[in-house]
Amino acid sequence: MLLSTLINYTFLNMNNAEKVELVFIYGECQRNVRLAAVTYAERYPERYHPPYNYVLRLLQGLNQEGRFPGRQMTNKGVEKICLMTIQNYRLVGGKLIGLFYYDGTLNGRQYLNFLTNELPRLLDDVSLDTRERMFFQQDGAPAHNAIIVRRHLDQIFPNRWIGTFGVIPWPARSPDLTPLDFFLWGYLKTVVYADPTVNLQDLKNKIQAACDILSEEQIKAATSTEFLRRLESCLEHNGENFEQFIR
Repeated sequence: MLLSTLINYTFLNMNNAEKVELVFIYGECQRNVRLAAVTYAERYPERYHPPYNYVLRLLQGLNQEGRFPGRQMTNKGVEKICLMTIQNYRLVGGKLIGLFYYDGTLNGRQYLNFLTNELPRLLDDVSLDTRERMFFQQDGAPAHNAIIVRRHLDQIFPNRWIGTFGVIPWPARSPDLTPLDFFLWGYLKTVVYADPTVNLQDLKNKIQAACDILSEEQIKAATSTEFLRRLESCLEHNGENFEQFIR
């Protein structure tokens, strides 16, 4: 009874963002629940530290119900900013923020300029509370891995950015865990290429129109429900290809 009470109390004292971090750490620790609990406590000393068997209970809830067990907190913090090299889209709190187009070949200094000057402007309509809790995700493009970029991300997203050399490592060639890859690109291609494009401007107009009709429910389903389902499947298959098992 005491153990059950403790676990239930933990569910009430960890928000969704912290639960996602714990699952990531569990994966980093090669599915070792005791090591995951210790690592989480060391990495986040100011937070509540769940018992080691909490991770198993959490994964069981994801597998059986498609959500975290216990009383559900708000979706703050589970949202991610997802970036692409040429055209930048951001999926935040059920919204698609952007578009932003680069001219020419992207390098580290151009990308840093985007992060420093353009990204804050694009996030103006996102609440301060969400911005302070959101995670930043980027792929392994060379510009994303520049030292000046990584240092900047360490400052503006401390312990909250995911990338090749991020605080939370992101494995290479993992489109099955990236909402832009497993959801957004397919959606945009279906809508944008329904009719032939005339020129570059026409293509941009169609992309914008497709983004405008994207619903909040669609985005939240991809960045929360579907992402968690895929994360669980990834753990079940030891980090190997798993997309064929969830279709």
